[in-house]
Amino acid sequence: MADRDVPAMRPPGEAVDLFGLRSLPVVGALLAFGAVYIVVTIGSGLEIRGPANWLGLAAAFVLLAADLAVLIRVVGDPFPFRWGVVAVAVMIAGTATAWWSVPTDTFQTLQCLPAAVSGIVVLALLAVRGQLGLAWIGAATMSLSASLWGGFRGLGFVTGLGYTLWVYPVMIFASLFVVMLRPMADSIRTLRDRELGYAASDAASLAAAAERDRQIGRLDRQARPLLEQVADGHEFSRTEVQRARLVEAQLRDGIRAPAWDSARVRAAVWRARERGVSVVLFDDGGLIGDDSVQQRLDDALVDELEDLGGGRVTARVLPPGRATRATIVVNVGDASRRYDVTEAGEIVAGAWSRIGDGAAFG
Repeated sequence: MADRDVPAMRPPGEAVDLFGLRSLPVVGALLAFGAVYIVVTIGSGLEIRGPANWLGLAAAFVLLAADLAVLIRVVGDPFPFRWGVVAVAVMIAGTATAWWSVPTDTFQTLQCLPAAVSGIVVLALLAVRGQLGLAWIGAATMSLSASLWGGFRGLGFVTGLGYTLWVYPVMIFASLFVVMLRPMADSIRTLRDRELGYAASDAASLAAAAERDRQIGRLDRQARPLLEQVADGHEFSRTEVQRARLVEAQLRDGIRAPAWDSARVRAAVWRARERGVSVVLFDDGGLIGDDSVQQRLDDALVDELEDLGGGRVTARVLPPGRATRATIVVNVGDASRRYDVTEAGEIVAGAWSRIGDGAAFG
């Protein structure tokens, strides 16, 4: 039972958002940037008349917005490499789509800036998230794309390159940030994992101590009076012997079958044993943490026990990883009935059948 109180460790691959990139202020800033992007694009393109041009500008905005969303939502530190490649490719596609959608006859420099700035933001975020090499490759590729666009549009290769040159000071600062702060972030992450480990260990120790105290308290309440009677040389009647055996069986259940150690199950098992039913309980840990299944299984066990006047009931929680997670087998004379808990947590109840031939038992 102690294991149920241990806090879960952070799953593998689940990264702590040390730089707050998924925080509300960062998300709000990106939404504000998106609004400015739209305003600048529309304001600088009032003379653009071609629907295809506007469709291209809209597609570029969607690509770049999706790219930024991926960079702040995808979990992992450093940022997963395959997602980094996707982010660079989408950024190149988005910026190129925006630039090639600007008509040359109404061209203004301001029309190129929203996409260029978005590309810079993408690359800076990629660098901060630990893919510095990919970010520099993306910067060089974006400059090459801008140069080709400027050359083929008649603006000149150098002019096209000039629209992306200011990405490099930003990349230099981002690189310094990464070089200086990411080692610190790794140290913070290591300390946090160590703290979680200590907390889990402390919680496990406290839970184990609480379980020991509970078992000792039960032993004191139920077994001490019997032991004192034995020490005093008391002659036990048949009824007292039967009760002592019931106490011993219940104490054994609490040790070897903690999953079945609820008040209503204990009461039902006690009453069934008083009526002569043999009840054997086991717990190998397969339902730890799945209280809803255990409660439904308790209901099935209690219902069966309340209806029996004899026979044998064996209830077992199987080890973790089994296709069948728990079983209840009821034997009465030459008939049996079985409950199985599937891997999905479904309780499957079989019909009564004769032992040996599987025939239906009315």
